[in-house]
Amino acid sequence: MPNAPLWIAASAALASVLLAWLVVRSVRVLWGRYRLRFVDGVSARLRRVHVFVDAGRLLGLNLFVSIALTAFALWLTGSLLAAAAAAAASGLVPGAVLAWLRQRRQERFRLQLSDLMMLTAGGLRAGLSLGQSLQQTAGEIPPPARQELQLLLREQRLGAPFDQALAGLERRMPIEEMTLLAAALRISRETGGNLAETLETLGDTLRRKVAIEGKIRALTAQGRLQGWAMGLLPAVVGVLLWFVEPVAMGALFSTWFGLATCGVIVLMQLLGLHFIRRVMRIDV
Repeated sequence: MPNAPLWIAASAALASVLLAWLVVRSVRVLWGRYRLRFVDGVSARLRRVHVFVDAGRLLGLNLFVSIALTAFALWLTGSLLAAAAAAAASGLVPGAVLAWLRQRRQERFRLQLSDLMMLTAGGLRAGLSLGQSLQQTAGEIPPPARQELQLLLREQRLGAPFDQALAGLERRMPIEEMTLLAAALRISRETGGNLAETLETLGDTLRRKVAIEGKIRALTAQGRLQGWAMGLLPAVVGVLLWFVEPVAMGALFSTWFGLATCGVIVLMQLLGLHFIRRVMRIDV
């Protein structure tokens, strides 16, 4: 047929248009779902650490960083596998940053617990009730303890029982010291006793514990620094060798045995850092 090539070209063009439309539609649907999930999840986790930032802007920043890192990895190595690994790693950055913020907030709250207990005990010795003492403490202690106490008192004003509000504080701050404080408050409300003396004793114990932990961190600082130095040394040497011998180093990212070698190196480095941290970690 003389018009066969024309029909074949038209069919191929129509198939290409339909395929492009399906791809665009699928990308739009997947992007909408991912955006909704990202915004909802990140917004909830930001509220837990009392950081009020627009999650949509963070999504745009994360997308920009992912594209930049992927393009840089592709330009540096010329390997699609390395670019895909960089894109996957950049996608883990928001979760890691939020986890770091939450851990930092919990650590700051833990360091404030001894002062919180002493201030509350002082209010109880002055003749105030537990609720009034907590309210007075919330006005004197800095964040994040102030924010958590204000949230606990606000839940009580809205009608939540004290035990329920205290359980919410334990969920937001899942640390051992908070569990001890909650247990002391519950036992005192159920059985009575001198709550002020209990809080003072517990606060003094926590203060001594924090002081001992500070001394341990100071004594183990050199070992932890050596661990990070040994962990970063292969990466630094690899970057320097890349600028000196780019052809020879390119085999690490363009061949399967080079990528396998990089994987083994990364795994061994992570194991080494893990064991060094285990050795340097001393529980008090």
